[in-house]
Amino acid sequence: MSNTVASSVASERWVETTVGELAEYITSGSRDWSKYYADSGAIFIRTQDINRNRLSLNEVAFVKLPEKVEGKRSLVRKGDLLVTITGANVGKVAVVEGEIPEAYVSQSVCLVRLRDPSLAKFVHLQLTAKRGDKTTVEAMAYGLGRPVLNLENIRSAPIRLAPHKAQVLIVAEIEKQFSRLDEAVVNLNRVKANLKRYKAAVLKAAVEGALVPIKNRQTTKICEVADLVTKGSSPNWQGFTYADSGVVFVRSQNVGWGNLDLSDVAHLPSAFNEKERKSVLRIGDVLLNIVGASIGRTAVVTPEIEGGNVNQAVAVIRLNKERMLPKYLMLNLLSPGTQTAIHTEKVDVARANVSLSDIKDFSVLFPSLAEQGTMVAEVERRMSVIEELEATVEANLTRADRLRQSILQRAFRGELHIENKSHV
Repeated sequence: MSNTVASSVASERWVETTVGELAEYITSGSRDWSKYYADSGAIFIRTQDINRNRLSLNEVAFVKLPEKVEGKRSLVRKGDLLVTITGANVGKVAVVEGEIPEAYVSQSVCLVRLRDPSLAKFVHLQLTAKRGDKTTVEAMAYGLGRPVLNLENIRSAPIRLAPHKAQVLIVAEIEKQFSRLDEAVVNLNRVKANLKRYKAAVLKAAVEGALVPIKNRQTTKICEVADLVTKGSSPNWQGFTYADSGVVFVRSQNVGWGNLDLSDVAHLPSAFNEKERKSVLRIGDVLLNIVGASIGRTAVVTPEIEGGNVNQAVAVIRLNKERMLPKYLMLNLLSPGTQTAIHTEKVDVARANVSLSDIKDFSVLFPSLAEQGTMVAEVERRMSVIEELEATVEANLTRADRLRQSILQRAFRGELHIENKSHV
């Protein structure tokens, strides 16, 4: 007969301890090992190999160590806990659950070898439970810019240790509930991917004239419908520094996929506009990122940034509005075909970039203004539905993460209700 054993789990005596008191030893890799990188050999575990508190060995680095290098203490084995101790990913914890090929940790990863490896899952789950918006380990990180943890931080991390029987039950129940959540998250991410594909399909159909009926199917080049195609300049090159107020200065991070992100906008003295008149922004200008990782993102200038300026990574396309609507051109630039062309034309030197001459030569379908307006309206209608669904998916993904943390927090307070067919 099934019985609830939460009261038994809560009533048994838990012991307050630390990671250091449970560990045989705590160490990290050598700073010199990166010079032994190789195409094959032993796996070299870095911070990027620990994602979402799990060890991911899909794209690993390898090292070949000469005999003179002593690596026994940082040789990874089943039951070890791995903690990231530097960088943006600091404080993430993974447990080595299965047998692993020869592998060592880098200097940015701490290895915790427990005296009793059977505690590994219980300790791992407890270290990944958040108190507020951070886990205990994440909250210990210090330093600006590049936060770090030292080995003493890891040793002092507190652990509430349940009796062994309770540990087994708690871990099993957490894994059962996490499994259900994981399945739900997989389904949500599948929906998210399908919505992304549908977005691309809507844009493709629009710019190919398949979304709404059009009479004129001729094409034109951007240079034939634009009064201006230019780009901004670096303020440093012109002797300017950022100011608390003044001219809005749009950088590539402010140009999103069809919208502007003004949550972190810079300002420059008004004298910058006097020197860079060619790129002073007007409502309806189309902005296109032409340098770096965000290449291809595009948006239309709104009243919030009218009279502002842009840096050298952002192109400004000022259309003859009697020939082409700014939002219509934006849809064309965001479409899969044009994005492919942008990334085909880009030149990879130090940073990927697209030239203004390439932009001028991009071809677009050229229906009448009325047909362009109908097309824009239909795309916006469909996109609004997609965005509502995407918001629902994101809300449910956030809820799944909160549920995961709620399960962990209740578990380590001894409040998790566990259904078990056997007696404790």
